[in-house]
Amino acid sequence: MNSHSSTGVTGFIEIFEGRLNKMKLHLKAELSKVKHERDKKTIKRIVGDARKLNKTLKEMRQVATKLCPHCGEKI
Repeated sequence: MNSHSSTGVTGFIEIFEGRLNKMKLHLKAELSKVKHERDKKTIKRIVGDARKLNKTLKEMRQVATKLCPHCGEKI
């Protein structure tokens, strides 16, 4: 992956984190309902989307971190 193309994408990290937090709140609201009132499809969709978004965020953070040119550790 080219470092120039990835630097522009890292600006979206905060936006995606906000979206992930909204998903978590939505999931908590759904889970706080009485069990027979919960919508299983909605819960599964939110959990799946949150997992994908979390994975994407981890990858974006990894690209954004500065590494030492000598030992490869995070700076």
